[in-house]
Amino acid sequence: MLVELTAGYYETSAAQLGWSIRLGPLRALASRRLELPPFQAELRLLGASHQIAVWLASADQPVCLETVACLPEQTAPLPQAAECELRGWRYTIESDVRTCSAAEFGQRVAAIERCAAQGLAGRYPGIPGALTGIVIQPWRAGLWWSTWHTYPQDHQIATTLSFLRVD
Repeated sequence: MLVELTAGYYETSAAQLGWSIRLGPLRALASRRLELPPFQAELRLLGASHQIAVWLASADQPVCLETVACLPEQTAPLPQAAECELRGWRYTIESDVRTCSAAEFGQRVAAIERCAAQGLAGRYPGIPGALTGIVIQPWRAGLWWSTWHTYPQDHQIATTLSFLRVD
């Protein structure tokens, strides 16, 4: 699902992104719930950031609530790689920031927009190429998801790849 966001784009940078699996839900500009048996997931766009909540269909509390956002006082720096146990599940995240040529940046943004059918992506008004996108899929006995945060002023794309699997 590709949405046009109503909030303005803040000129942040990929270097300002932080990460947490401890924050509670934050106010979303757009969200999408998906049934991925035995999981449910909520994809949330928070501006130049995202949250992904994953829980078992039979549970009240999420197994995982991943936040990647420019909230330095509430998050750790976005790691290149991290792994931990969450309620009997193994969670991993990997991240990468790529600086592209203008042409490559445009091609990658178009590809992210096409991926939105399987997840959620939001475009920011008035700034071509500014978007945040999320795709989530079942994987073995768990889930994987990928996110993209684009920074057109620097032609940078911050990408994350996360897994939630049986520990």
